[in-house]
Amino acid sequence: MYFFRIYSLQSVYYSIISIIIFYQICFLIWYLNDGSSSRPKEYFFSAVDSEFQQISSTFEPFTIALPHFFDDEARNWFLNTTYYRQYSSQCLHGNCETNGFFYNDSKEHLNIHLALVENGVYYDDACGYNYDDTALRRIFTTKNKLSVIYDQAIIYTVPDGWSFQHFLDGIGPKLTHSRQYLDQYPNAKVLILEGPRFDRSVKEIWNLLGVNESHRIIHYNRQMKVGAHLLINPCRTPGIHPRLWQNARTMYWSLVKLPKSKPNLLIYVQRTANNAKNHGRLILNDNSVIQLLRRYAMKHSLTYVQYDHSKQDDHIGKQIELFSNARLIFGIHGGALSNINFAPSATTIIEIMPYKTNRSSLPIVCSMFDPNQFQPCGGYSYYIQSQLLNQSYWILPNVVDDQDNVNVNMNRLEQLFNSIFVRF
Repeated sequence: MYFFRIYSLQSVYYSIISIIIFYQICFLIWYLNDGSSSRPKEYFFSAVDSEFQQISSTFEPFTIALPHFFDDEARNWFLNTTYYRQYSSQCLHGNCETNGFFYNDSKEHLNIHLALVENGVYYDDACGYNYDDTALRRIFTTKNKLSVIYDQAIIYTVPDGWSFQHFLDGIGPKLTHSRQYLDQYPNAKVLILEGPRFDRSVKEIWNLLGVNESHRIIHYNRQMKVGAHLLINPCRTPGIHPRLWQNARTMYWSLVKLPKSKPNLLIYVQRTANNAKNHGRLILNDNSVIQLLRRYAMKHSLTYVQYDHSKQDDHIGKQIELFSNARLIFGIHGGALSNINFAPSATTIIEIMPYKTNRSSLPIVCSMFDPNQFQPCGGYSYYIQSQLLNQSYWILPNVVDDQDNVNVNMNRLEQLFNSIFVRF
């Protein structure tokens, strides 16, 4: 009986193994014929265009200044960050505080390319300055392997470009040198990545640009093989350059009729449990912070505005107008600070930068990374954006509690505001 049980168990075991092997073979056959986007994608087209039209330009090298520091604690925190340790070798003459970080990589920072490809094909290629050259030249000679073919299509498939934050930091800079094709080809389809939502503000910006969602926007999913008789590709654009970001801001301003007025608003971009899409980063002593902000606004003849994006029902044009009148913008790190993209040069930006004590060299949004290995970190995004926009950026690092929220040190905050208003 004992040996019979062993034999039965062995039979079941070998049957299961056989099924698994058979499944893996079937999966491998499927993968090679129709699998994921990580495989080579050339199998469904039959030519590469070696003579496509490319419009190129080169920008000048640029520097990004360090943040303003109001005390040694803020300075020491930043000088210990992964960002500073990564880029301090790029400071001219080895003096970062005087000269800032120097950016002059041709591909990553300076060269702008826009490709016009006849019978071009797009298939889940990364839309950035590293856009694959073979993929850029890909064309179709037969229609039967494509999901759809359009007369004209423009690619803006940056990660999360359906969201307000990543429309501004991903699509906006590419629009500065490709917007004319939206007008030149009014029926061209606009490809953006499909997402879990489509932010109303993004939809409204596209509408202001003459791109109606129902007629022109294609919410691209990663299995689509899209062909176009004219494929317009602005993807090979640097992610950062002052000219791109300042031109994007000018473009946003041009979409609405801005009244001529001197910026005089002190705007508190408030993060609450109701409007935050991610856990933590709440200011627990919010009332004390608000009292201080109101007091300084009154003292310096500024109009105090408390901005909660979840309570805004106005059209994006009103939002652009509001932040175009900002003299000072204050807030803790979060997506709503993306509104600094509508604020003028010389606007003062104050960002509370939350961090964990055991990951003190990283903003909290990157605390999952190894602090000894540099990885791109979104925690520095508003610092970089503000510098590209020629704004005055101040940083207030603040340790978080066990729930990733902060109690702002009011003495330090008051010291910071005193430092700022000396310069007003």
